[in-house]
Amino acid sequence: MKKCFMLSLFLIIGILLLTACGKKNDLSLYAGTYKLEYSKLVGSDVNNEEEEWTLELKADGTGKSNRNETSYDLTWSVDGENIKLTETFAGIKLDYTGTIKDNKIDVFNGDKTNIFTEEDVFIKK
Repeated sequence: MKKCFMLSLFLIIGILLLTACGKKNDLSLYAGTYKLEYSKLVGSDVNNEEEEWTLELKADGTGKSNRNETSYDLTWSVDGENIKLTETFAGIKLDYTGTIKDNKIDVFNGDKTNIFTEEDVFIKK
């Protein structure tokens, strides 16, 4: 009886741990292609919509950032609604942090309280 109880308890704990970890780290929920809706400086009301920019996010945490006719390697991670993207090109890395929610990514390439930081908003295609 005691062995049966202990086995059941371990199975329940294991299922709960797998479920909790899966929700936090299941990048497949967010994988896909996102198209730039607009970008702007934090201190500005003027949106820059001229740039062609897409993010291709793969479920393994890698991807591509495609701007105009240039493609950059990308790594990304999600923790709750927080997203971190890192572009790499020719050994140079550029980090973006922000949020991902309802098929929308809102990221900043620096301190989001600094008026010279760029805010980029993407919508999933």
